[in-house]
Amino acid sequence: MGYDYDAAHVEALLDHCREAGILTTPGFWDTPVETLRGYYNGIGPDAWSSRLRRLTTFLLRPFELAALPHDYEYATAPRTYLAFTIANLRFAANAMLEAYHRHPVRLPLNREQMQKAKRFAAMAGCGLLLALLCQVAGWRGYKNTKVEA
Repeated sequence: MGYDYDAAHVEALLDHCREAGILTTPGFWDTPVETLRGYYNGIGPDAWSSRLRRLTTFLLRPFELAALPHDYEYATAPRTYLAFTIANLRFAANAMLEAYHRHPVRLPLNREQMQKAKRFAAMAGCGLLLALLCQVAGWRGYKNTKVEA
């Protein structure tokens, strides 16, 4: 399907995923970009219109790094509650990795590092909230989605 994202956008996300050291399922790195593009719908559930997902993705673009492998996992993992929960935990971990990648905090905590720590905490908190929303509201859609080969 490809949703609204071209191959160049997905390739750029992949490069950023490698740079940040995100956590993925086996097979993710070997999946062709065009296949990943077909799985990736931005940030938000398939039930939302593409216009709403595009807006949400624009507003939450720092979390695209976590959303790409999350969408791959949602498309390919078994339809069990455990697999669903692991996918959402991995989203949370990847959102925190991206927060740290953007706002690395180093000791000692001087004024500059405290500002970075605040930005990291805000971004990490938002990522954890997104993962929690996926966990609380996404089970029905996850279990009813056909697993891709």
